[in-house]
Amino acid sequence: MASHFVRWMGNPPLSAGTTRVPQDVINSAERLPDKRRGRFLAARELLAQLMLRVYGIQTLPMLITSSTGRPCFADPQLPDFSIAYAGNMVGVLLAEEGGRAGLDMEIVRAHSRQTQDALTQDLSSGEKAWINAQQDFMEAVTQIWTLRQSILKLTGATDGGIDSLRLHPAAGRLRSTVFPDIQAVCDAEPTLVWSCALSPATERLHLWEIDAQQQWHALREVEMSKPNIGPRTLRLTSLPGERSGSAPAVDHHP
Repeated sequence: MASHFVRWMGNPPLSAGTTRVPQDVINSAERLPDKRRGRFLAARELLAQLMLRVYGIQTLPMLITSSTGRPCFADPQLPDFSIAYAGNMVGVLLAEEGGRAGLDMEIVRAHSRQTQDALTQDLSSGEKAWINAQQDFMEAVTQIWTLRQSILKLTGATDGGIDSLRLHPAAGRLRSTVFPDIQAVCDAEPTLVWSCALSPATERLHLWEIDAQQQWHALREVEMSKPNIGPRTLRLTSLPGERSGSAPAVDHHP
């Protein structure tokens, strides 16, 4: 079972003139402010391109809004997905075979130190200890924050999220009171931190990027069960319901 994470960065509309987004979706975006409209349409075009690549579906299927406020496909047989924005970057995470998906992306230096400190106030002692043990405080805070947001998107626990979720990054573990079996992988790149929360059966995560010429580039494939999947990568798995033979994987910053 695999999941797919694709991201795109740029200013012009994605696939201008050859969009796979239905006209009614384009019309509904007209009432949005310019910046929101651009991101809204780019995310849906990115999702449409991903559905074409993975499933061969030519046009974006009908979307609805779930009870937790996130978009989803009207047809429950279609896969779960999650959308995230960071600066002028748009990302989409698509889960196959009935899996669930939660995606978040953050720019590492986008927040002041004061804001970073505020983000840590409600964290557990284990989370704070891990952050303080890292060489780059801002990057570490951003990783924990991004991990949390991706998992909360998957679980839908937008209210009371702090109480429903505890991370144990030093042990490579997490605990959610909403979904007892989750895994998440978070990577810190030079300017971007991204996190994908996934169902435990997900074995591979395919990473893609679309360039300004709208060409797809395979960045890498993450095998979720392998340790040491990246020098700045943090992978957490649920405390209960551990899969047999699966060891925790956690890569500490150098």
